[in-house]
Amino acid sequence: MEKTIMDCVIGCDVGSQGVKAVLLNAEGRTLGEAGTSYTIDYPQPTWAEQPAEVWISAIATTIKRLMATVGVTQDQVRAIGMDAQVDGFVPIDANGKPLRPAIIWMDRRAVPQVESARKLCEPERVFRLSGLNFDPYHVAPKIRWFAENQPELYERTAHFLLPGSYVAYYLTGELGVDFSNASSTLLMDVQKKTWSVELCDCFKISADKLTPIFPATHILGTLRKEAADALGLSPKTSVVLGCGDEHAACLGAGVVMGGLACDIAGTAEPVCAASPSPLFDPTGLVETHCHAHPDLWLMENPGFVSGGNYRWFRDQFSPEETKQAAEINADVYELLNRLAGQAPPGCQGLVLLPCLMGSVTPVWNANMRGTFLGFTLTHGREHFVRAILEASAYALRDITDQMQKIGLQLKEIRAVGGGARSELWRQIKADVTGLPVSMLETVETTAFGAAMLALTGSGLATSLYQAVEATVRVVETRDPDIKTKEIYEEYYQFYRSAFFALLSVYDKAPREQI
Repeated sequence: MEKTIMDCVIGCDVGSQGVKAVLLNAEGRTLGEAGTSYTIDYPQPTWAEQPAEVWISAIATTIKRLMATVGVTQDQVRAIGMDAQVDGFVPIDANGKPLRPAIIWMDRRAVPQVESARKLCEPERVFRLSGLNFDPYHVAPKIRWFAENQPELYERTAHFLLPGSYVAYYLTGELGVDFSNASSTLLMDVQKKTWSVELCDCFKISADKLTPIFPATHILGTLRKEAADALGLSPKTSVVLGCGDEHAACLGAGVVMGGLACDIAGTAEPVCAASPSPLFDPTGLVETHCHAHPDLWLMENPGFVSGGNYRWFRDQFSPEETKQAAEINADVYELLNRLAGQAPPGCQGLVLLPCLMGSVTPVWNANMRGTFLGFTLTHGREHFVRAILEASAYALRDITDQMQKIGLQLKEIRAVGGGARSELWRQIKADVTGLPVSMLETVETTAFGAAMLALTGSGLATSLYQAVEATVRVVETRDPDIKTKEIYEEYYQFYRSAFFALLSVYDKAPREQI
């Protein structure tokens, strides 16, 4: 398809806490950005939900805001590429109406459904088929919970859509899911890239309620008139199916080749690396997913809660910084980062186990809970803030160490997401992992990766590799400090010892109290 000088595309990221959109021209240059935030509902401990309508409203607001800030007409937008949070689902009826709020990725309510499935299916067999752990983090147990606890709604369900699939369906009226999203459901054969009848049977889920699977660059259709009007775009605009949010972030970070790990510091913190073939981690810490690039696999831990922990601390214990940030028009997290910088590496023995919604590292366990330990009367708020930053670095090291054990030779970590803006946090991660941590010209690479899919799907780029080469630029690298790394080695081992010592405690803890 021949491109003109005014052709452009939109990349739209439907995340856990908001929508972000970026406009790129045909050469991959950023013309504008916009965003809209929303909240997560927590009806009970370890439950997490969002109404799908919130995503649609935020998409419309964001894209209208984006278009209002750039000198581009709606007819010049060739395509819109999507990415969205993974591991959630929306049941829709025969008319396409959501039957309940989405149960999203961080929800861990489906522990009993996982245990029931274990009795029907051999976990090792499931891991070899799906590349995934038996965990309520994934979609299949959540659907099973829905079937058992809301059977009338389950019977009315025509399709189970992932968040990205629901958004694409709203925009086009067409059903579809890409390889990357499907690979995180516990229902797809990760090597054949098709729905697995065996896995569907394991969770007693009807495969005919799932959607067709396509590559992330697949054009699902064009905007429905209603959707085009809501977004302020032309009905001729193509909708590229897109992928999961961490998959798009990896694409936007240029993680399509060996030696690179992508550390995505958002609400959660997925850690990923590309592989030309599917590898399988015998410990299950690192899962095997499909990449946004249709010919690659993504070795990943799909994300311990990270920025979500920082936001919790901000909301519950930082009224002074929040007030000050509003008064001086500053980022409250930058003020908290400055506070954290007042504490020494290791926080004088204070360590956080960052398991506020269960753990996915150093092992997967839905019963684990967040724990500050080792603090004394000498510790202040600065130590607690820094401990949150250090905890995510310890968790990151769990994963990068294991990736290297299974054959991924990592040479560099590329930090992306909102947390990547913190120089202190990047340095802590370099010192803890022993790997250089780089920052890119664009830290919000998720919407950027979705735009790359739009460039490729619409024919404005010849391949995803070309799109990466044209757009991804490293602007700064933090190397590990040898002396600080030695300090962190001791505290990292303390973190792991504490985690495994408390594992059995939380497994036996009263569920209603945690």
